Amino acid sequence: MENKIETNAPNLSSASTLVDFSASVWTGRKKDTRASQELESLKKADPNVANVHKKLLGNCQELDAIQKFVGNVRNIHYSMTLPWSDMGMRLLPTSTFFKYKKQMSGLEQEFRTLVTKFFGVYDWAVINAQTVMGDLHDPNNYPPVDTLHSKFAWRLNFTPLPMSGDFRVDMEQEQAKALAEDYNKYYNAMFDKAIGNMMEKLVSYLKKVSERLDYKDHEDKKVFRDTLTENITDMLGDLLVPMADKDKRLLTLTRQLTDTFEGVSPDALREDGVLRQNTKQSVDDAINSIKSLGW
Repeated sequence: MENKIETNAPNLSSASTLVDFSASVWTGRKKDTRASQELESLKKADPNVANVHKKLLGNCQELDAIQKFVGNVRNIHYSMTLPWSDMGMRLLPTSTFFKYKKQMSGLEQEFRTLVTKFFGVYDWAVINAQTVMGDLHDPNNYPPVDTLHSKFAWRLNFTPLPMSGDFRVDMEQEQAKALAEDYNKYYNAMFDKAIGNMMEKLVSYLKKVSERLDYKDHEDKKVFRDTLTENITDMLGDLLVPMADKDKRLLTLTRQLTDTFEGVSPDALREDGVLRQNTKQSVDDAINSIKSLGW
């Protein structure tokens, strides 16, 4: 029978907060129904099987930069938090709150700077689009600056994780007890789901490390970037260590991974065959531990 994480809502509430992050960007794309129909006719295809989407500003580097930047920010946000609800809220350990907030504040300033640069070239890009779009050009596709500003937004909100005890208001004792029990079940289920998600990502990182370290000194070297180990050490510092006291299995795994990667650099792994093989063995042991611990 699968093991369940043992935790409780009050302890989890005091050690975590919920964070809601979203960033919106104008796509700069538009479906051209007429061009789609013309393509279908040209290729003798059935109706509604082709969609022609136009890049309204062509290869606008300033807009591309914002879109790529926001994608990277979302990855950073996901790497430092755990999934919580279907509404986009994620769990942030209290011990990494200030690190997370500082990093996101800096990224917000970069976002604002990139947006300002884009609006600095927007009018020119609209004029240039008349040339690059050819017969696909439609002046009605280009919103005025005032309207376009609303397409770029950054939102970051923090919410305390509710406690089951918050429901002790104007309620019969038995009702309050039942509701508290339901909330404890909910929190435990959400926490279990969050940790399961983290373990899935961690195992994917560990498997990649194991595969990349699997060569001997006399064999062709496998190329790997510094992020090979940084992904794991970052997860250790931002998520595993802060959450380790919530479950004995997490504590055991955290200690195991800390012993494996503490003081181990990518350069040392590239140069030292013995260290490389020992680290690979420890990584394989960690993967097996995760499976045996019920994840």
